Amino acid sequence: MSKVLVADDEPDTLDICSKILKKQGHQVFTARDGLETIKFLEGETFDILLLDLRMPGKGGMEILDVTREMGIDTIVITAYASIETAVEAMKKGALDYLAKPFTAQELRLIVEKTLSRQRFLNTEKYLAGDEQDTFFEMVGSSPEMQGLYDTIERIATVDTNILIEGETGTGKELVARAIHLKSPRSNRPFIPVNCGALPENLLETELFGHIKGAFTGAVNSKQGLVEASSGGTLFLDEVSETPPALQVKLLRVIQEKEFRPVGSTEVKRADVRIITATNRNLAEEVRKGRFREDLFYRISVIALRVPPLRDRREDIPLLVHHFIKRYNQRYHRDIEGVTQDGMDALMRYNWPGNIREIENLIERMVIMEKGRIISPKNLGLDFMVDGRKGMEDGVKSIKDMEKEHIEKVLKVTGWNRTRTAEILGIGRRTLYEKINTYGIKED
Repeated sequence: MSKVLVADDEPDTLDICSKILKKQGHQVFTARDGLETIKFLEGETFDILLLDLRMPGKGGMEILDVTREMGIDTIVITAYASIETAVEAMKKGALDYLAKPFTAQELRLIVEKTLSRQRFLNTEKYLAGDEQDTFFEMVGSSPEMQGLYDTIERIATVDTNILIEGETGTGKELVARAIHLKSPRSNRPFIPVNCGALPENLLETELFGHIKGAFTGAVNSKQGLVEASSGGTLFLDEVSETPPALQVKLLRVIQEKEFRPVGSTEVKRADVRIITATNRNLAEEVRKGRFREDLFYRISVIALRVPPLRDRREDIPLLVHHFIKRYNQRYHRDIEGVTQDGMDALMRYNWPGNIREIENLIERMVIMEKGRIISPKNLGLDFMVDGRKGMEDGVKSIKDMEKEHIEKVLKVTGWNRTRTAEILGIGRRTLYEKINTYGIKED
């Protein structure tokens, strides 16, 4: 999740930008004048600043002097668009320029382009510097990860459909991004979509767009993400959650390279590479009649599996130090590491939530730890110290821990199943099945 600061003196602009970017999964902060913007920049670390050039208190050009010193990627937004102001802003360090009025799609794409640039530069820095065990934000030097990196290198340049399999939290989207960034399509958009996070009707319009008047409330036409990712890559996460009717339309995009917006008779071309991901056994879903066999074969021309963290335990220390460094920078802390006993506990634990779980734990510890060294008693997971038992019990204990993890998230969200599924990174159908399988009851 990226942190974005939007600075503009128009409340409508702040509201629109905030809604669009939050929908994309970003953490958004807003400032209404130059002085408030400076306060935010001094107190927080941001990935991107969207900056209006004309604001009270301190103008955008003055703020650019500050952001250049801080090294913050800044996109200038203004209603007073001209070549002269754009050039001047670029000279002062602005990375890009967005003129009002702009569309939601223009905003999404310029932010995604900026983040893609950051990922590329970070990768170059890691490979050249002290984080040589990182590959496009994936951390690990284990044989399993080295094999995955080699596979990505081999398949990235082959413009075909790819299925990424792996448990929840293993980093399937990072794998998809790496494939995109190593491909000939790298200078075009990479757009991720979680197929399990949206109802069927919303998912269809999100993917294919709609024309004005297509349904009640469609006051304007909307471009879909298939069209928006033209020339680039569309990443469909949790593709197993796609409803049957939509599977047919996806098959047409893949086979015929064409689609129709909702309510339209016009057929549009789709120049897009599709990468899909699932945490299910998709072949089993086909056998059970829940996923189309022809679509399965089309999306899995090349299939690769992301290993769970318990199968590459030697990467745990690397991940711990990587996330300590990341969140030290974000929260202005100086945590130095974890005690040996603490690291032993982390190494014993089975990590049912994989990378997402260890990242969340380290982020929490960086925030909460009073000293400079994280100790076992402060890890916040008592059962971690008994992780050796989990290793001996094998699959059964892993299921027990997954059940406990789901129960905890359900409790935190007040049994909001939609929010719980989002936090766990699974589809709502998957969550309901796990609740039934594990016999989880609301208190």
